[in-house]
Amino acid sequence: MAVKILIQMAGAFFAVYGFGLVLNVPKKFVPCAGAAGAVGWAVYLAVDQAGGSFLVSNFFSAFVISLISHILARIFKAPVTLFIIAALMTLVPGAGMYRIAYSALQGDTSMTLFYVIQTLEIAGVIAVAVFLTDTIFRLRLLIKKGKS
Repeated sequence: MAVKILIQMAGAFFAVYGFGLVLNVPKKFVPCAGAAGAVGWAVYLAVDQAGGSFLVSNFFSAFVISLISHILARIFKAPVTLFIIAALMTLVPGAGMYRIAYSALQGDTSMTLFYVIQTLEIAGVIAVAVFLTDTIFRLRLLIKKGKS
């Protein structure tokens, strides 16, 4: 099982790496974004194997990716978006979007609605995780400014 996770992490790393190149992320930051995506995918798999729902898995994975991205942005003194946009690619519900279009073209209204709701839920938990991490870092900054 550990080998399967390592293979999937490697796949996530290279997928994010390639996506980072397509997005014109500076080459020195692309490996870091790839690592953030790989770790995020490992968290997704770990939560999923622990019995978490797909929403819980996506939330914790997006939270970890966002946390790593914020830390990397501070280390490299770069915008957090350089890391987070590419790294979150592993969680984007692209398959859900495909299923929505396919079900709609097939005329299956109930499945189309199901996939729309599921896709919006995934996108929503990703957004909440990113927002929560950003809020934590902003509060930390405000507290740090208040003490000095």
